[in-house]
Amino acid sequence: MPNPRKTKAELLRRIQQQRLDLSMQKREWTYATSRYDRGWIRLVHLRKYLIAGSSLLALYNIRHPSRIIRWTKRAIGILGTLKLIRSTLQSR
Repeated sequence: MPNPRKTKAELLRRIQQQRLDLSMQKREWTYATSRYDRGWIRLVHLRKYLIAGSSLLALYNIRHPSRIIRWTKRAIGILGTLKLIRSTLQSR
């Protein structure tokens, strides 16, 4: 029959090791997601400006629907050009 004190000590040792492992994994997770967390916090801080800007843009688009199509095409073209430049510079 196993000794109850040894069994309890072993269980306590396992629990302590699991706590240490969880603490280490938490630090690694926090480090890995810190970039996304900073971006999310920045987005939340800009929320009221984004809401106001989107409202103004919606009002503008009601009056000038063809302009938004033109600017959307330009923006997509610029984003494509930037992506091409980045991929070209990273491959060097």
